[in-house]
Amino acid sequence: MPATFTRCYSPIKGRVARITVLDSCGLPVTGSSGSQIIIAGFTQATSSAQYETGDRTVTRTADDALCVNDKAADILTNFELNMLFCLIDPGLVANTVSPARLLTSSESPTGTGFAIAEGAATLHWSLEIWQRVAGTQACVGGTERFVYNAWPHLTDGKLGDYLISSAPSVLEIQANSMAVNPAWNLGATWLGAGAVTVVPDHWFQNLTTAAPPTAACGIQVPA
Repeated sequence: MPATFTRCYSPIKGRVARITVLDSCGLPVTGSSGSQIIIAGFTQATSSAQYETGDRTVTRTADDALCVNDKAADILTNFELNMLFCLIDPGLVANTVSPARLLTSSESPTGTGFAIAEGAATLHWSLEIWQRVAGTQACVGGTERFVYNAWPHLTDGKLGDYLISSAPSVLEIQANSMAVNPAWNLGATWLGAGAVTVVPDHWFQNLTTAAPPTAACGIQVPA
C-alpha cells in the first residue's frame, strides 16, 4: 500500500470572517492606522477561479484534414470573491470599498453609517474565513478542528446590488485577488510556519485546531 500524505476533511458552513486593511504592497497596516473587522454576520462567500483561455492553433492540409491541432494551456489569473452580509458593519464598507467613508456625526466618534462616492477602487485588504469540519474529522483528541481559508491580498472592492423590499436587505461586496506578499503573516497561526513564500499564491486553505478569532461589531486595531 502506498504511504498516505494527506488528511481528508469536509468543510461545512462559515463561522467567522476577518477583513484586514493592507497597504498597496499587500502588507497589513500596523499601529493606530491599522483596521480590522471580525464578523460572523455573512450568509455566503463565493470564490470563483478566473482563467485566461489559451489560444488554439489549427492548420488543415490541402485535403482539409487536421495537420496541426494545438492548444496552449489555460492560465489561472486570480479569484473573484463575492460575499453577502446580513449584518451591516459600516466599518466593513469603509475598509473594502473605495471611495467610502464612515458617518459619525450622530454618535461621534462611533461609525453609524457610510457614504459612497464616485471614484476608483483603490483599497487593498485581506479576507480570512473559518469553517467548521463535518463528520469524523471534526475533532481530534477532544479538540475541535477548523478549515481556515485566506485570500491574503484583495483589491477592486465593489458593491453589488442592494435590494430594499419586505425581506431583510443584504450587502454584497465583490473583489479580485492578487498574489500574496511573502511578508504577509496574518495567517501564521492557522497555516503554520513557511506556508507563505515567494510563490504567487492567491488562496490558502488548511485544516487546523487553532480556534478562530471572536466576532465583534466595529473596527478593531490589529494585534
